[in-house]
Amino acid sequence: MKEPNPFVPWDESRIMGRKEHFKAFEDFLGFVNSGNSGMFVLRGVPGSGKSSTIRKFRGDSLHRGFFSPSIRAERNEKMDRIVKGLFQELESELMEKVDSGSMPLGRADAFSKQKNVGTLRMLINNLWKTLGHSFSGVIFFIDDFDNVRKNEEMLRHISNVASERRSVGFVITTTKKLRHLPENIQELELGPVEEYEFRDYISKSLKKEPKMGEECIKAVYNDSGGNPKLLKQVCWILYDSIKEGERVITRAHYSANMRKIMSFLARDWLGKMYASASQQEKTILKILARAKKPLAVKETAKQLNKNMGPVATLLLRLEAKGQIVKVERGKYRVFSGLYAKYVRERG
Repeated sequence: MKEPNPFVPWDESRIMGRKEHFKAFEDFLGFVNSGNSGMFVLRGVPGSGKSSTIRKFRGDSLHRGFFSPSIRAERNEKMDRIVKGLFQELESELMEKVDSGSMPLGRADAFSKQKNVGTLRMLINNLWKTLGHSFSGVIFFIDDFDNVRKNEEMLRHISNVASERRSVGFVITTTKKLRHLPENIQELELGPVEEYEFRDYISKSLKKEPKMGEECIKAVYNDSGGNPKLLKQVCWILYDSIKEGERVITRAHYSANMRKIMSFLARDWLGKMYASASQQEKTILKILARAKKPLAVKETAKQLNKNMGPVATLLLRLEAKGQIVKVERGKYRVFSGLYAKYVRERG
């Protein structure tokens, strides 16, 4: 009998690679724990593991004894809704401490009575006022910060508020490359995972037979562009497709199941990603998807028969959405071979 499929794409407890990112966040926690304040920005293309990584960060933060309210921003979220969500999360954390006996009920009630929180500055001040000398620090987590209205303006506001108090940190995730970051913001990019990290994930997942063949591993890795979400999803479909008793997942299995893989990816997220692009952006995507090598702005503009300025703007938009990536010498390519294949098939 074949073992249950170990490649569960939605199992975010298993993170591929990212050890250097966890070390950087551990240093950030030490920085805040020492009485400093600042912000940690986690940036990456869709599927790079931002949400699972920020959840791991939050677990580390809680383990270190920080208050760690966490929310996911909705589309067109305003600051007042962000503050309200963080307030509710803090309420829950305080009540958990009351239930565990580590905090008197009076303090939690005093914080909850501050219903009219208003601003982020007021929220932090009320938390300090409520906890007094027992306040050890707080790390606020905001996932999908791209959804926030005027996010760069709000980022600067959050940075200013954080700098006014000791032991206050913010961690946010974004796909966009943020410009003109304040000095107290540390940005860390979630790039593609290395091939050895993917191999480590494979070996830990397939502890028994079947194993995955060398050519299959290389083909899956190259076509996925090192994107963790794509790697997990492709492996999940491949494992599901093999027959009981087969000992090796081969390159032939991968080729035979390509249509099934592309159909799944199109429904799950590549289709939504492509639909979010404007018609002009789709035209550029098709040019990059058909190219045999990364293209510079000048080369792309030449194929479109357009001026470089507007084309550069469109390329930057696509990069901000995570659909293309900039590689050596300012050239661009589609973020993965599988997405390039999907774009080519759209005609």
